[in-house]
This record gives sequence, C-alpha cells and structure tokens, in this order.
Amino acid sequence: MDVVRWDRVGEWNRTWALAAVFGAASVPWTYAFVAGLQIPLWPSFIASATFYAAGEGLDGLARGYASNAAGIAYAALTLAVVEGLLGGGVLALSVVVGAFMFLASLHEFVPLLSFTPGAFFGYATLFSVHAAGATAFGLTGLLGETVAAAVSMLIGAVIGLVTAEASSTLDER
Repeated sequence: MDVVRWDRVGEWNRTWALAAVFGAASVPWTYAFVAGLQIPLWPSFIASATFYAAGEGLDGLARGYASNAAGIAYAALTLAVVEGLLGGGVLALSVVVGAFMFLASLHEFVPLLSFTPGAFFGYATLFSVHAAGATAFGLTGLLGETVAAAVSMLIGAVIGLVTAEASSTLDER
C-alpha cells in the first residue's frame, strides 16, 4: 500500500477541486463566525465533515444535520437531567450518557437519523460547547450553548453542501 497516491497528485481531480474550494471557503467562513456571528466555529466544521461522511447531496444534508441535531438534543437533555434533576455527579452522568448513547445507537432504524455517527458528533459537540461556555445571540446557560451548537452545525452543514456543489462544478472544468 502506497503512503501517497503519487499517480493522482499530478492530475486535476475532485480532491484538488475540493481542497481549493474548501480552503478558499474557510477564510470567510472563519472570519464570519469569529468576528461577525460570534458563535463557536468548530461545530460548523464538524457538521461540514458530517455532511460529507453522510453521503453528500440533499440526502446527506438532511441525514447529517438531523443526526447532529438529535445528538445536540440528547446532550442538552443529559446535562439538564444530570445537573438539574439528579444533582450532578459522575455516576449520574455516566448512567444518563449510557442511556442516550443506547438511544443514538438505534438511529439506524430511523431513515432520517440513520447516519448514526452524526448523533455522536452532535452529542460530543454540545459537550465541548458547554465546556467552553460558548453561547449565541445573548442567550445564556445551557439554552445559549444548545442554540450556539445547533446554529453553528446547521450553517456548517449548508457550507458542506455548497462546497460539494462548487467543487463538483470546478472538477468538471
């Protein structure tokens, strides 16, 4: 197995087209999030990667973001239940995480949610947004964190679709 596919490096192909489009798109994307929208950037990149992994196109957009959103909802419920109803603690967190991971693992049975890793990405993303204390649009606490993760991931998923379409067009030239 070759470490690098040297036979493909020297020819124009979809990889080069995607690299050019994604690299160029990342500049205004990052600036808009950090300087303009003031919402966390990293969830949008995770959602864009989810879009590509879920199969691209409108189906990839729908399945990818729906699974990300379900994961965000599960994480928000986890944090609300553990911190609000159960009083916190590692054991409570562990049990509730296990219950939601069980549920997320069953997404294969629901076509819209069937890109199961997307739920895990959304779940982990909200936990990281919560740990960072990142919020959006003046909302505070868990609500602000949940909105920040959901909006950032939605925009990232749409950016995934746009970059896929643009790179396909560029590759055809």
